[in-house]
Amino acid sequence: MTLKAYGEFDLIQRIRERIQGDDPDLVIGPGDDTAAVRHTPGSLSLLSTDTFVEGLDFLEEFSSWHQIGWKCMAANVSDIAAMAGRPRFALVSMCLPDETEIVAVDHLCDGMVDLARQYGVLIIGGDLSGTPGPLTISITIMGEVAPNQVIRRSGAEAGDRICVTGELGGAEAGLRLLQASTDEPLNGILPDDYANVLSRHRTPRPRTEEGRIIADSGCVGAMIDISDGLSADILHIGKESGVGIALDASRLPLNTAAARTASLLEIDPISLAMNSGEEFELVCTVSRAQADTLCQKVYDETGTRMSVIGEVVPQALGNTWLHGNTTHQLNAGGYDHFRK
Repeated sequence: MTLKAYGEFDLIQRIRERIQGDDPDLVIGPGDDTAAVRHTPGSLSLLSTDTFVEGLDFLEEFSSWHQIGWKCMAANVSDIAAMAGRPRFALVSMCLPDETEIVAVDHLCDGMVDLARQYGVLIIGGDLSGTPGPLTISITIMGEVAPNQVIRRSGAEAGDRICVTGELGGAEAGLRLLQASTDEPLNGILPDDYANVLSRHRTPRPRTEEGRIIADSGCVGAMIDISDGLSADILHIGKESGVGIALDASRLPLNTAAARTASLLEIDPISLAMNSGEEFELVCTVSRAQADTLCQKVYDETGTRMSVIGEVVPQALGNTWLHGNTTHQLNAGGYDHFRK
């Protein structure tokens, strides 16, 4: 059955039943003109919003509706992780074509809820609207952080080491594999044989726990999550902090399956690691003396690898990356909504 046959108000009730949950700080949930939550004394509220447009930010042919819902919520949770916060509540608005199948909306909501519950987030309301297309999802998330632990983009200092959690290149490798295998399997290899990079593209996992450990260390000056690609996002830190960035390509933690995909598709693996968007790993600047210790601590407590990949330099030295014995200018090569 499609939304055109089902109707708006029945759909609202159907969604309410799928997202319902409880939290001691939720005073008023879905059903009134606004939700109401209690503010935790002694904390800062973190607020962020993201919008996802079908055909630009996601494709139904590449992911299930459950995976699309998961990824949209993950992107918002990752923004809270980038500030070392704890995600709490979310509002979801959707613009839906009237020919959308009800079951697609069910799966979309279930994907959001499944990710949200794993990270302690409660969906407390939102809005619905019809549209001639494309389908659009907008999520606003609220999180909390202690005032002395919030980490911004603007605290990097020359001499700091640049560190990144996890591995790089997987999300873009998964997308490239799906794009290349639309018509027929590649060299007899089905995309599902590359489950790691496909999951990195479809169902990423934000680094909230790692973000809090990083903040607890007290030795981190700046942090950002990788949503548009390492090369683009690390430059945001450089700009906001008034410093230069120097990366070492030999130290980038390239995802093993991404390297296999790069070989299969004849793509430069370093380019994958530098420019893969929607990785949702955390990049931070750490005092030189504490960088190795913090990397080990993150691994010991979460099992997540954390690597030193470069250093912060004086702004006058510019932004560079080293590949072999050659130094290149570092430019933003990741995703830009308005640069095609």
